[in-house]
Amino acid sequence: MTSTSLATLPDGETYQTLLSHSFDVEAFGVRFKCIDLPTLIRIKEAADRPKDREALAELRVLLEESEKKQV
Repeated sequence: MTSTSLATLPDGETYQTLLSHSFDVEAFGVRFKCIDLPTLIRIKEAADRPKDREALAELRVLLEESEKKQV
């Protein structure tokens, strides 16, 4: 049996290549990884699906706001 991915990533990226763009989160006693906003934006731009295009404006605003807080 072959395994299938839940999502196809652009440019041949894999879970392993995204690890360097991730951080750990713990919620409700469960620990998991999340990718950072710049990487999420890049992936959604490459996917170019209608639902991703709808989310991009909001994600860019979130990134801009988080960058302002870091200055």
